[in-house]
Amino acid sequence: MRHILPISGKDSAATALVQLARAPALPYEFIFCDVEMELPETYHWIDQVETTLGIVIKRIGKSLEEVIAEQNMLPSQGRRFCTKYGKIFPIRDFIGAEDAMQYLGIRADEDRTGWFGPANITPKYPLIEMGLGIQHVYQILEHRGIVPPSFFWQKLYDAVTDGIGDAALAIIGSMKPWTKAMLFAWRSRSNCFNCFYQRRYEWVGLLEHHPDLFARAERLEYDYGTGVCRPCHGQFSWIQGLPLPALRKKAEVIFANRVVAVREIVRNMQQGNLFQAECDPMTVTSCGLYCGK
Repeated sequence: MRHILPISGKDSAATALVQLARAPALPYEFIFCDVEMELPETYHWIDQVETTLGIVIKRIGKSLEEVIAEQNMLPSQGRRFCTKYGKIFPIRDFIGAEDAMQYLGIRADEDRTGWFGPANITPKYPLIEMGLGIQHVYQILEHRGIVPPSFFWQKLYDAVTDGIGDAALAIIGSMKPWTKAMLFAWRSRSNCFNCFYQRRYEWVGLLEHHPDLFARAERLEYDYGTGVCRPCHGQFSWIQGLPLPALRKKAEVIFANRVVAVREIVRNMQQGNLFQAECDPMTVTSCGLYCGK
């Protein structure tokens, strides 16, 4: 029996730490599904995890640009071949026909389940089994000194807090560091930089923080989407109905809308789990199920 631990983000890293504590003697194999379109912050963090924990993380996966070229179209929520060819098949090929357990980073406070792998791979959910949610994940990672990149957006923080009032500032000031970082992040998860699940404000954040990657996504969108004539299907874009050049022109409006949304979150912070629901939106991606983001 092989024991596979994918690592790519906060939840999968916490899963690895939990599983290492629960059954340290098992012969774990750590993997990172690299489709060569992750953010620089993610690659740096993976190296940090490897060094801090003293483990070897094997890089597997297939270039997403190659996959897009082969399919001659962009992936989307209805065409998630990026996950299939970039992550699912490489993991399947890595494990082969041997029996294996794959430990997935799905938390107890998330509403996402499901398994699409072959019959010889048994999915395991350590965080769910132990009732561990987002707060526990950050506590575990903080304890080991491997908190993932927060993607903190200073511009958003400054705009939200400008004239917001003393009571709201007090709420922000009382937040735990990771809570504050997530609320004012320009990205909610460490998915591929061109992920079609990301929200419009996240695309604006990418434009501001990594304009080269935004331009790369624009080029792919044109080469395999808006620049291709598909009479039966219309034009494909990363965001349905809003190609990236058009989003560039609306960047200020999109940013302003995000400022309003975060201010509303702050005003309602004392009402249960509203913050968590708002700031962890991408919880049903199949890539998350496979690489444990």
